Amino acid sequence: MYGGGGGHYDGGGGAANANSLFGGGGFMPSQSTAAPESGGGGSLSKGRNAQTLLPLTVKQIMDAAQASDDKSNFAINGVEVSTIRLVGRMLGKVERVTDVAFILDDGTGKIDVNRWENESSDTKEMADVNDGNYVIVNGGLKGFQGKRHVVAYSVRRVTNFNDIAHHFLHCIYVHLELTKSNSRLPSQINASTGIPGHANQVRLPNNQEILLEMMYLAWS
Repeated sequence: MYGGGGGHYDGGGGAANANSLFGGGGFMPSQSTAAPESGGGGSLSKGRNAQTLLPLTVKQIMDAAQASDDKSNFAINGVEVSTIRLVGRMLGKVERVTDVAFILDDGTGKIDVNRWENESSDTKEMADVNDGNYVIVNGGLKGFQGKRHVVAYSVRRVTNFNDIAHHFLHCIYVHLELTKSNSRLPSQINASTGIPGHANQVRLPNNQEILLEMMYLAWS
């Protein structure tokens, strides 16, 4: 279940390469997204790149701090959050003329998701997923009248269930890195991979390496 690193994490028909997980398609802490000044998730740091795709759970979204001066801004572990990735089960799918709405349940909570169908490719994408399917959702985190929801720009069916475990491992890893790395000098984090303590490592981590890094972070 935790072997290897290559799954269908992008939800597509072919195997995703590691860059879709740990490169531009996902979030790994680096010098450009340094640790929060404080370990908590309270204060929102404007210096963070809110457009970085951040793997999250629904519970993390519901626990996220929200800026009082800007209701559209959220912060998790001190990092400003805008674009996110969720993995969970689709429930209550409702198809309308211009969009599709559904509830995503990832086991930690439920959140409303909306997917606008602006192109024929959007309609085809949403026709491929149905209630009960596990899906990978990439989108923007929004807030309105005290309720949080996701406006998705990609909803893809999970075809390799290892990807579910991989997503939650990724969530745990990023959470631990963000909460622990404030005690680590930025130079100790490899900007290529975001992995601490491996300055010469250029290849991307697989699941076993993520587990080892989580153990390192938990006990450091």
